[in-house]
Amino acid sequence: MQEGLVSIITPCYNTAHYVSRLLDSVLSQTYPWLEMIVVDDGSTDNLSEIINVYISRFEQKGYSLSCVRQENSGQSVAIQNALKLVRGEFLVWPDSDDYYASKHSIEKMVRALQNSSLEFAMVRVQEQVVTDDDSKHLLYIAGLGRDYEEPSSLFEDCLYGRNGYYFCPGGYMVRMSALKETTHLNIYTAKDAGQNWQLMLPVLYRYRCLTIPEVLYTVVARETSHSRGLFAGYDRTLHKLQVYEDTVQNTLDRIEMDEQLKASYKSRVKIQYLHKKLLLDYRHVQRKTFFERYECIKKVDGKSIGLLERVLYVTALVHMNVLLLLKKIILYSYHKLHHDKY
Repeated sequence: MQEGLVSIITPCYNTAHYVSRLLDSVLSQTYPWLEMIVVDDGSTDNLSEIINVYISRFEQKGYSLSCVRQENSGQSVAIQNALKLVRGEFLVWPDSDDYYASKHSIEKMVRALQNSSLEFAMVRVQEQVVTDDDSKHLLYIAGLGRDYEEPSSLFEDCLYGRNGYYFCPGGYMVRMSALKETTHLNIYTAKDAGQNWQLMLPVLYRYRCLTIPEVLYTVVARETSHSRGLFAGYDRTLHKLQVYEDTVQNTLDRIEMDEQLKASYKSRVKIQYLHKKLLLDYRHVQRKTFFERYECIKKVDGKSIGLLERVLYVTALVHMNVLLLLKKIILYSYHKLHHDKY
């Protein structure tokens, strides 16, 4: 690792129309030592041409920019492949359609880690989420109201997505030494698995995280983004939930911890996703699956069923019985009419 160097990894898939915004924001940074590795995940647009235009601009700034191409395999594979090329002491991994909100973003994250004890291996900033139009209307700010020094651990917040934990990766920076120690740079790489739990959870289990209470990163809420477009409707949303669960479970398997504690975490994650899928079943009127999943939760952990889910169960049961009654009435009326006619 080169002391002081920040490595930037960005997976790209058909984001030629957006990536210039990120590259320009990197070029505007005040921090002097940067290398950026763009992984072209089998794009079919002119992404590589745009990257080639920026290579000389990065060199003029004293930065380096390279582009690695792979067959379309997903973000986690892109991250895994790029990690082998990283030379920096620190790592950031922004999405290609987002960008840094300040020219001081990288510098402030680096200084926060340099000025903290080694028990802090990660730092994050507040992130503004804006609309994907000329107005860039502010939707909300992730991390608003968080303290500079977080509680002893954000591991469980990250694991369960609770207490306002946010995952947009560009607002995070990690010490590469901690990432190597906790992951051996070998992460879960199934297609569609993303890349955030795999990098964050192992580090957060062993180390603490700082939060800079300042908006230094911008997330663009694109309706056509990879995550939004891929996971629409019941089947695809169910697929998304299964991918998320598999990613978390496989990442937990890779973390060195007490086996009994690990089993407890894995069990709670399984129950958490059963509940998520149950609500999805209800919203999409998948009654048969809803009742099957409800019974499954009762067997696994009946105490975890809340009041809302019990109300939904009764509502679904009433709806089903009403429909069955209506069906019987219609069939009876049809047969009676048919009988009277002849």
